[in-house]
Amino acid sequence: MTARSTPGRDAAPPPPVAAAGRGGAFGRALSYEWVALRSLRTPWVLCGSAVAAQVLVDLAVGRDGTSGLRQFAAGMVGVTLIGFVLLAAFGVNALGGEYRHRTLTRSVLTLGDRRGILLAKATLTGAVTASVAAVMVLVNALSVPVLGKTSLPVAEAVAPGAAAVLYAVLCALVGLALAGVTRNSTLSIAVVTLWPVLLENLLVLTTGFGRNLAPFGAAAAQAQAGDGSGPRWLLMLPLAVLTTVLLTAAGVLLRRRDV
Repeated sequence: MTARSTPGRDAAPPPPVAAAGRGGAFGRALSYEWVALRSLRTPWVLCGSAVAAQVLVDLAVGRDGTSGLRQFAAGMVGVTLIGFVLLAAFGVNALGGEYRHRTLTRSVLTLGDRRGILLAKATLTGAVTASVAAVMVLVNALSVPVLGKTSLPVAEAVAPGAAAVLYAVLCALVGLALAGVTRNSTLSIAVVTLWPVLLENLLVLTTGFGRNLAPFGAAAAQAQAGDGSGPRWLLMLPLAVLTTVLLTAAGVLLRRRDV
């Protein structure tokens, strides 16, 4: 899945300096990025496509009389196997689009704080992704009584639902960080897509590397938990560490490299 942008449509016009708002350097950067994001089409198409994909998954997933929790867990495939690609592409586009359209220089000249720009992009990306993922989880939860004709134990669904939201946020931030490291949207999306689908599985099968240590696989397992065994939040730790390392590398490179 590549996040293509149409020149002249998806290149953000310069946000007005007056829209920078208050709240210090970070507040100005966050307001600036929000104005820029609202002027783009591609990010919102990706978010809408993620929700639409969840609806299609819920319509296609088997409703074979299993418990409501297991049906809910089966529907989480929409977030962990389909939606994550679209939301990761959203993260890539947040910074990769700036490099593609050469608008990052304008942002740096306007705001002057490169670290603040990356932090604002990460905050906004995380907030939007969390909102979209939460809608996907809600759609999946509502589909259980409607399509599965069975009740969903809400208390037991909270942990995997929250894990799915966190998983989506971390995937989007990994995409954002990879775009900062590589400065190439296509390469970043290819890496963030093939990593969990192909590379991690090859690593586990060929080296005996523990699945609980594979960043994407372990986090997705928590999001798909449907046995009522309760949260195992340590499964999120490898992906959280990977996200932190990549964001740190992106921040260091953004400060040292020309834009």
